[in-house]
Amino acid sequence: MMARRLERKGIYMVHLILEILIIFTTIGSWVRMFRRGGDRVLSQRGLASLKYYTCLSNIFAGLVSGMTVFCLLVTGTRALLPMWLVLLKYSAAASVCLTFCVVMVFLGPRMGYKPLFAHEQLCLHAVGPLLAVFSFLSSPFIPEMKSSASIIAVIPTLLYGIGYAGNILKNGIGEGENTNDWYGFAVGGVKFIPVVFAIILAVAWGMAAGMLALRGLILHSAILICL
Repeated sequence: MMARRLERKGIYMVHLILEILIIFTTIGSWVRMFRRGGDRVLSQRGLASLKYYTCLSNIFAGLVSGMTVFCLLVTGTRALLPMWLVLLKYSAAASVCLTFCVVMVFLGPRMGYKPLFAHEQLCLHAVGPLLAVFSFLSSPFIPEMKSSASIIAVIPTLLYGIGYAGNILKNGIGEGENTNDWYGFAVGGVKFIPVVFAIILAVAWGMAAGMLALRGLILHSAILICL
């Protein structure tokens, strides 16, 4: 009994520290860009940095981790997180997971991986997202979730896509520093923007559903090992 209690306390501390690390690697890195950005790839100084999905998704993940830390400190080692917070955590993890995948598959080959992983970009594009995904997949404080939750998890991506595509359709692509297509999604022309974001949304949903399924497998395996 004492061993189980100590084990649970250890798991609790590990996840508490993990959430704090997520706060520092996401919001902390964005603050650094806010103060010094503008001279690097996909980087802007000040509030202009909030036009990037990378920054918004990382800030989202950091804020959710802050709420998770508060909840864990209040409820202790045994209570599960409330479902509203679980859905936020799931949505944040799915959002930064999309950030990481877009960088690895689309932006990296076009812009080069070195600038995309330089300075605070390393945390915003890789470290923070991977920590947030790992936290969601491994947390014992998240109750069982329905598969329909994957639809909720892509809402942040849908909202950003509407804003991004709407801005281009209304104001045009633009050129140079004044471009409205900073991710290069409209290289085939403005008419392809809705198609591109439909594909991104489908990929985002697929990853969210995959994360939920993987979490189920991980927890099932952990239960079998304990038995």
